[in-house]
Amino acid sequence: MSANPISSGLVIPCRGARQSSTLVRLKARVIGRTRTKANMGVDRMQWGAEPWQFADLHMPDDPSPFQNAAGVPCVMLIHGGFWKSAWTSELMRPIGDDLAEAGIAAWNIEFKGWSDGDEGVWMDTLSDVLRAWGQLALLPGIDITRSMIMGHSAGGQLALMLASKAERRPWLTIAQAPITDLIAADHANLSDEGDAVRRWIGAGPTEMPEVWRQLNPVDHPADVSILLVHGERDEDVPKEQSETYARVMKAKGVEVQKLWLPGDHYSVIDVASDDWLVQLNAIIDWL
Repeated sequence: MSANPISSGLVIPCRGARQSSTLVRLKARVIGRTRTKANMGVDRMQWGAEPWQFADLHMPDDPSPFQNAAGVPCVMLIHGGFWKSAWTSELMRPIGDDLAEAGIAAWNIEFKGWSDGDEGVWMDTLSDVLRAWGQLALLPGIDITRSMIMGHSAGGQLALMLASKAERRPWLTIAQAPITDLIAADHANLSDEGDAVRRWIGAGPTEMPEVWRQLNPVDHPADVSILLVHGERDEDVPKEQSETYARVMKAKGVEVQKLWLPGDHYSVIDVASDDWLVQLNAIIDWL
């Protein structure tokens, strides 16, 4: 493994490219990319019986510049959306396309989310994410020793939990604007509804304290390489969430890398932004 090129606390200046500032713009870009790409090079794999138990595999052209005898490196993508079923893996499709174009495979997963009348689904969510991670190891052409995880927002929480609990640990975990402290997020009324965390879990922190601790990344050090990515102007999940995680991990003897970027909550997954370009370059440097 090459040395991590990202120094702790690094702040990357914007080169002046347009930054995405609203989810509407991001959704429009996702739709546009999906139509123009026409799903080229993307294979949808249904790994479970439920309709949401699938993942899209984005494979690079052969040969990839990062290919070895075992195959190509792969990033498992976990979308955000405060664990709500209304938001899907389509949010991460453009990132999967860009990674494949760069020579890196992407495994863009779906999972069980909560909805009105179907709450408290956290066990299903975690099970789906862990099973999708296990399925990745079965795919031909993938160098599983170079398998990574990238999760955005609530997907960042899932990525950090997977990094701390999975039997096969990721080579690198990238948490983009992650929710790292569920209790602080609940107190701050994060999400459109203001109560997404407790609706996903099915109860408040005083009613099910053990479950909240079980799902709280700040309570679970991960003995893997972790890169925290956060936009300075993020109003949906404030940067304090990443700062808290880094501070708590340092107190526990775990160092994490920090990448603070100029943009907001959605620019970090907007493939037209410099915020994404910096992350892509960091992944390539890691390889």
